[in-house]
Amino acid sequence: MEKQNQISFFNKFIKQIKKGVKNVGIITDKDGTILLDQDLRNTLERFREKNLGASIYLIANSGRTVKDMVNSLEAENIPTHYFDYIVGDNGSMCVDVKRNKQLYKHTIDKNIVKQVIDEFVRMGGNIQDVRYADGNGIYVCKTEEVQEYYKNRRNINFKDHIEDLEGVDITKLTLVGSHELINQINKYIRENIKGYKTHMGKTTFPTKDSDNYRMDFTRNAYKRFCSKEIKK
Repeated sequence: MEKQNQISFFNKFIKQIKKGVKNVGIITDKDGTILLDQDLRNTLERFREKNLGASIYLIANSGRTVKDMVNSLEAENIPTHYFDYIVGDNGSMCVDVKRNKQLYKHTIDKNIVKQVIDEFVRMGGNIQDVRYADGNGIYVCKTEEVQEYYKNRRNINFKDHIEDLEGVDITKLTLVGSHELINQINKYIRENIKGYKTHMGKTTFPTKDSDNYRMDFTRNAYKRFCSKEIKK
């Protein structure tokens, strides 16, 4: 959405809030869906300050970890408290920014994680192309290639044995490989594992020049359903 369209949207939205509505939440994917330049920030501040009789909440929602989102906001000189809530890992974790409190965290059963990783490797996947997150940090194989890939990133945990899951509350598992391989493992999950969701896309991991496919695997709590959790 272009900046002028965004501003027009919010201005129209103000007029449409019905009388008697006490709370309004605006959920946006922070990664490019909404351009947080100064004009839009000013519009949203006016939006909050309007005497609407309703409380306005801004919620950032991303496939990235919450900590990665916070680091990104800091890098762009956007105060973290610009948002009321930050949702990461495709809906698996939510933080109440104002109260500095974790609202919820959906972790994956480690036996399920191990099952998926084992099947991925059995299908020909490289164990070094496995990574997972705990809502704050990302865990990856300690190889020169991967260390170079993440050299300018914070909250990265390098492991000698990525298949060792002890001590990690996993919110998202990511597998990387060819289009055919990722389709295969995605089909296996759909047919054999219930209560979980997958999301597929392109990735440059494990090198900046890579042209691979990835599959994110999370609990059945992906991004567009986080609003139900926050509403509670």
